[in-house]
Amino acid sequence: MMAQLPALWLLALSLAAPASAILVVDDRPALGGVLYAVGLALGVSAEWLLHRMEPTHRVLESVHLGFAVRSGLRDLSLLVLVAVWARPDTDLVVAVTMAVVLVAVARVSVAALVNTSARLRDQPVSWRNMQVPGVVRVVPVNLGWLGLSSGVAWSTAPVGVGVVAALFGAPTAAVWVTAAAGVLIAAVLLVTAAVDFARARRDTPTEQTIEQLRAALSDYAPEVVFYYSRPEPIGYIANVWMRPLEALERRVLVVVREPHNEPLVETESLPVLRITPAAYLERVLPPSVRLALYPSNVAKNNHLIRLPGIVDVFVGHGDSDKGGSATVLTRIFDEVWVSGPAARDRYRVADVGVRDEQIHEVGRPQLAEISRAAAPTGSGIRVTARAAATAPSTVVSVSGDSADGGGADGACTVLYAPTREGFYSEWDYSSVLTQGAVILRRLLGLPDVRVLFKPHPGTGTDNPDYLVALRVLTVMVERAGAPHEVVTGAEGLYDAFNRADLLVSDVSSVITDFLASGKPYIVTNFSTETPDEFRRTYPSAAGAYVLGGDGGEVVSFVADARTVDSLRAVREQTARYLLGDVSQDPQQRFADAVTAAINRATATAL
Repeated sequence: MMAQLPALWLLALSLAAPASAILVVDDRPALGGVLYAVGLALGVSAEWLLHRMEPTHRVLESVHLGFAVRSGLRDLSLLVLVAVWARPDTDLVVAVTMAVVLVAVARVSVAALVNTSARLRDQPVSWRNMQVPGVVRVVPVNLGWLGLSSGVAWSTAPVGVGVVAALFGAPTAAVWVTAAAGVLIAAVLLVTAAVDFARARRDTPTEQTIEQLRAALSDYAPEVVFYYSRPEPIGYIANVWMRPLEALERRVLVVVREPHNEPLVETESLPVLRITPAAYLERVLPPSVRLALYPSNVAKNNHLIRLPGIVDVFVGHGDSDKGGSATVLTRIFDEVWVSGPAARDRYRVADVGVRDEQIHEVGRPQLAEISRAAAPTGSGIRVTARAAATAPSTVVSVSGDSADGGGADGACTVLYAPTREGFYSEWDYSSVLTQGAVILRRLLGLPDVRVLFKPHPGTGTDNPDYLVALRVLTVMVERAGAPHEVVTGAEGLYDAFNRADLLVSDVSSVITDFLASGKPYIVTNFSTETPDEFRRTYPSAAGAYVLGGDGGEVVSFVADARTVDSLRAVREQTARYLLGDVSQDPQQRFADAVTAAINRATATAL
């Protein structure tokens, strides 16, 4: 609310200043001109801010102070001002009145045309990385920062400028000239809106678009559909699967159900289809689809699951011990693909109705991007090899050089990657509020430790307190300066893994995936359980240093990891339990699972 106050104050003053001008213009025209000019400038500023503050705009609409009312009040104040000041000159009053009326008519007409054009272009489907012959989409008229609506909104401004000039002693002809200019500007924008409306009418109608899209998808004949739906705009859940899907030698189609999520899906090669109504989904999907992969448990999954002939598989977006990783919702899928034995046991212990035969251990194809530590070589410097390599002894890089991990000075790179807050309080594993500040302060205080800070991109989505705390942590690292670093969204999590010698994180899929690196890791303990109890409750932490309290013990854990690495043996056992057989190529293992599922679907359909 505090961020909205400047715009609201500007708006209030912009309406009060012209009213004050009316009161004084008869006796002191120059003062009236100053007040009206101030109101005009404040009004432009207020509307510019409100245009960028959608929630505030909606509140004003709800209390009948929307843009139409605000424009009407400004027009009315201008007319009254001129009527009071130029009472003997009725022609001038008539001229200004006609100009304001014509501009108002243009404003309403432009709004109607713009809204109609938007509705014509608002198709229930969109796509990229694919061609749909026969569908015409005409590029809208773009006036850049001016825009049709804002242009007409202030087309009465020239009239006001002319009136202000006249109040300061300029000839009244200035009012006539500026009135004509305002009408001309409104007319130009009205013609532009009409041209844009005509262009929008050239777009292919919805029904014809759906038919052309159905034909195009039939020609493409996708075998696999990756189905993504989320009520909030979040892309990372889908994006963790884009590279593995791109590497498949299969025809894959990405289906997104919401307009706000479609641009967040990051792929340059896979066809991405945004389709909003459920009825159209059934119409356009061809019978070639044999496998559907779901990264999220949402209600809209039912729109595809109900279609016969498809093997529906829940793949999730990460393997973790979080409460949401084994829920009753998962039992509606034909199969559940997990990383290794730990996830199978997780469903068995949760007893949520997922049968053991539904569960398939397929590994994590994403792990192909993670470099694996082969052996400690002193001072926290580790020789690394790709997790996907068939020969673990193959040297890819040395984490002690500046390209991967620590630096040539023997510094140890610690990655702190806390998870987001939980959707429910019992699923809140994040250390951002409880331990984050102490963890970073202690790590930043170590002279030979480089800190990488990569928070979860969804932090603060459900609880704004976490966003506030996250900003504090970010500032801490930024102020510490080089070599410490806040890892932005431009760098993937696995790239950060490869640069790090040690991870500090929360119960989440982050620690599961980091196990593929073979490097030490620290897991924050948000509960009152002892470390041993915590490890039994959360098997992914079995090979970790468990960090309780305020997080201050992180320094001693870093020291142990860099020297004796006392948890190395149990960490390797934990990796096998969580990830399964890591000696196989993770991508090939995933591809084999896809082939087997398609074969099962084909056999069932025959």
